Amino acid sequence: MAIKKSIIRRYLILSLLASAIPVVWVGLLYDRFSESAFQTVLEEKLSAQLTATASRLSSFIEARRYQAETLANFPGINQLVDTRQGLASQQVSALLQVESDLPDLFGILFFSADEALQKVIPGQAASGPPYWSDAAFHTTGLPRTLVGDMELVGPAAPRDGESGWLLLRHPLGEAQPGRGPAGHVALHVRLASLTELMGGATAEGTLEPLLKTPTGYFNSVGHAARPAGKLVLGPEIFPGWQVALQVDTSRLEAPFNRMRRALFIAVMVGAILIVLLFYRMSVNLRQRVRQLLDGAQAISTGRLEYRIADPGQDEIATVSRAFDAMATSLEAQLAQMVRMEKLAVLGEFATTIAHEVRNPLAAVKTSVQALARREKDARRLQLLDDMENEIDRLARVVSQLLEFGRPRPPAPDAVPVREVFRRVIQLLAPEATARGVALSAQGDSDLVLHADPDHVVQILLNLALNSIQACDEGGAVVLRALRLTSMAELDVSDTGHGIPAATLPRVTDPFYSTKAKGMGLGLSISRQLTEMNGGRLEIRSTPGSGTSVRIYFPIYENNDG
Repeated sequence: MAIKKSIIRRYLILSLLASAIPVVWVGLLYDRFSESAFQTVLEEKLSAQLTATASRLSSFIEARRYQAETLANFPGINQLVDTRQGLASQQVSALLQVESDLPDLFGILFFSADEALQKVIPGQAASGPPYWSDAAFHTTGLPRTLVGDMELVGPAAPRDGESGWLLLRHPLGEAQPGRGPAGHVALHVRLASLTELMGGATAEGTLEPLLKTPTGYFNSVGHAARPAGKLVLGPEIFPGWQVALQVDTSRLEAPFNRMRRALFIAVMVGAILIVLLFYRMSVNLRQRVRQLLDGAQAISTGRLEYRIADPGQDEIATVSRAFDAMATSLEAQLAQMVRMEKLAVLGEFATTIAHEVRNPLAAVKTSVQALARREKDARRLQLLDDMENEIDRLARVVSQLLEFGRPRPPAPDAVPVREVFRRVIQLLAPEATARGVALSAQGDSDLVLHADPDHVVQILLNLALNSIQACDEGGAVVLRALRLTSMAELDVSDTGHGIPAATLPRVTDPFYSTKAKGMGLGLSISRQLTEMNGGRLEIRSTPGSGTSVRIYFPIYENNDG
């Protein structure tokens, strides 16, 4: 018999998982914590590098801020945005020429109070608008960040062959009472002068510095960049301005990946060894389980004398001994059931004989006594006396048969339906299996009957056995329990051939059977015992659909306390 869901196979798989999972778990923990340690060390190193880079950029901006502040507060600088004051002095012009002559500046720009560009001082790196081009120069749409009393405008990304830039604007002089500043002076700073302070990418290409700004990311040469891979952010220079490092994790994690592969190979080798070991164990276990299967098949075919006799001391041997004990008990119980059915046959036979013989014997005895009273001949009188003695002896034999034929009076007690169903299914499971019939129980198994326990078991055994024998292979027999108002209903139903309507009224008669080998006592005994226990038996059947036998018993009422 093939085993579709082998417990041995499941045991092998579970054992394999129980052995392999810890190894995998250790590998995962190693991978996790080693990577975490690597990331911690890397982030500490990168954090120091980012802090130093941020400090350089802050120093650059601070130097330009101080330069813008110095220009804004220089005497006479307001003349450059106030046309009413005339041309700027030679001293102011000389200062602007010196301050603009720096490689980091495109030039110096002056804006009026309404932010209109008033004056342009080209520097050493001046190119394009607003210096040597007629194209408009504007700051519309560029983000603005306040840094103290200075405003940082931009950055503007490189485009159309022009370099990127940003403005550091500072209000000119002190604000007039009730009015804002007269204008602004702005340093037109090369964006590349700021970004090149971050340094270039490493030779291996694992680290590349980036500058995060309100308008996007820029690399070390001042070009717009799109981050790819892992990005480590440094301290913030200004609101929205932050240095970052783009990290190529694939190259950094290459040693760890090699370690992972080695660990995976170790796990696979260990798993293969475990499979081989447990396979040998499962083969041995399967052989011993096969002995149990052979025993179950033997019992199902009626060979109740079959014994497994496993000499071992483990769990399988314990199950084998329990199986042998079950077979012994089952053999004894079935033998007892057969003996009880035979006794019932004899009892019904004795009862029938008693009813047929007892009354005629009484009439014969009365006639003999009447003849004896009128008989004068001593020899005939003696003969009549001997006849009367023989009639009395035969009457005593009939009385003994009647006592034998009357079943034992019930001894009512609490009868749990759950236990009764369990015993019936246990006793009849081999018969049901041999015939290919499914035997099951359902319903309210917490019911407790008030009846003779042995009588209830005998009734259900008779009914369930009849149902099993009435089913073809693939049929089903169901025991059901239902609680009514004051009675309990036990129903034994099957999917057998059913009973014809003309035969149904006679099926509980003694010695009447619809089976070729039946004696016709099962239903009659069941009905008799049911009625003796204060219940009743009803049979409902449809030819071709099956039969349902319902018995009703009083429910046990516990009046203690």
